[in-house]
Amino acid sequence: MKVFKRVAIPFFSLVLLFFSFHFFDAYYNNPNEFSLKMEVSSLQETHYQMFYSDDTNNWTEDKSARLSYDHPGEWMKLKFSLPKSHYVRIDFGDTVDNTVTIRGLEIKGNSGVIVDLGTVELRLNQAAVQAGKQKNTYQLRSTGNDPFIYFDASSYFSAAEKGRDLKKNVISIIFSLLVAGGFYLISRYAKESIQFIKDFINNRTLVLNLAKNDFKTKYASSYLGVLWGFINPLLTITTYWFVFQVGLRSGNMGQTPFIIWFIAGIIPWFFFSDALSSSTNAFIEYNYLVKKVVFKVELLPLVKIFSAFFIQMFFVIFIFAIYSFYGIYPTLYSIQLIYYIVALFALVVSLSLMTSSVLLFFKDLNQIISVILQMGFWFTPIGWSISMLSDFWGNIFKLNPMFYIVQGYRDTLIDHIWFTQHPYQTVYFWLFCLVSFTVGHKIFKRLKPHFPDVL
Repeated sequence: MKVFKRVAIPFFSLVLLFFSFHFFDAYYNNPNEFSLKMEVSSLQETHYQMFYSDDTNNWTEDKSARLSYDHPGEWMKLKFSLPKSHYVRIDFGDTVDNTVTIRGLEIKGNSGVIVDLGTVELRLNQAAVQAGKQKNTYQLRSTGNDPFIYFDASSYFSAAEKGRDLKKNVISIIFSLLVAGGFYLISRYAKESIQFIKDFINNRTLVLNLAKNDFKTKYASSYLGVLWGFINPLLTITTYWFVFQVGLRSGNMGQTPFIIWFIAGIIPWFFFSDALSSSTNAFIEYNYLVKKVVFKVELLPLVKIFSAFFIQMFFVIFIFAIYSFYGIYPTLYSIQLIYYIVALFALVVSLSLMTSSVLLFFKDLNQIISVILQMGFWFTPIGWSISMLSDFWGNIFKLNPMFYIVQGYRDTLIDHIWFTQHPYQTVYFWLFCLVSFTVGHKIFKRLKPHFPDVL
């Protein structure tokens, strides 16, 4: 076993580093999405619509993007996102005798390629094109109510695919190092992690009984008792619904009513927030058990997590009740909710062992976690859609592991998408959980001998 740890694990980690780098390199440096950029100037307010197609007789609205020009007399930068296509068409306005000037027309992928309208074979419709005084500057004049130009862009897309983006290379190196490092860490301490699971199985009855008692005593001193555990989240849902849909007039999310879309995101967040904050205090609240040598104190955060899970079970039923009211009934995809609940539970467990151990020695951690949870609510696409962001920022926000859970609830209940259709996000999520748990368990073992000194 020692030989395996010393030789095999580092060897396989290096092999994984090699293959993961090639995977990320191929993934990031072979773009499926390109962009068309240009600067425009005109004396009239107008709009620009970019179409892409493989057939010049098949220009459709679903394969287009539209941007407005609302600064007459000024230069304005426009950027359209588009997939690789054979032809690109640019519409400019819908009025006769309108003249617009464009410059720096570029198709960008891994590298940027300037489109020279003076050398490309242009096809015109109710439009005239004249070269400007400066290089790569052209004047487009409308001669009818539907002016546009289009050209064969296949060679420009091919050229834009070539080359290497330094930023993407750095990202590939960082991600491959994280994957290989995570594998090394998980493999080296796999035995200790498995022992934690065995300890829970052997002591599951005790943990669940403590969780039930914790749930009851949490609200024992109030008149409404455990009802407060359900009233607070319900009032929070009502408040946010009023702010977003009534106050901010947020419309439906596609064909889905906003409230249906919203509760699918906020209900898993309730459990994550409550379970993480309460489990962080587990060793302090159960300090009398921590001092008992015979008790498996690493299981105490699980007591708090299961206590919070009782409320989550109610709100899962609440989701189906609200959905049924709107005429949305359970389907085969609803079974997948079990998977995402397990994933949510695993995420909290992976973080709680670390936070509960560190809190004993760093009291400010409680306040830090509170701030992170407040910010995390807004940085997780619960009340807003990640489609509002650019591809770059969208990928950054997807690194938040709660995005996987929130999107998973919506995939299950609304969009009917299996988690297997998101393989990269699934691998990332479970790698994040395993690494977090391994690090947390290692920190716990290092600090455990000093627990009696600070309690």
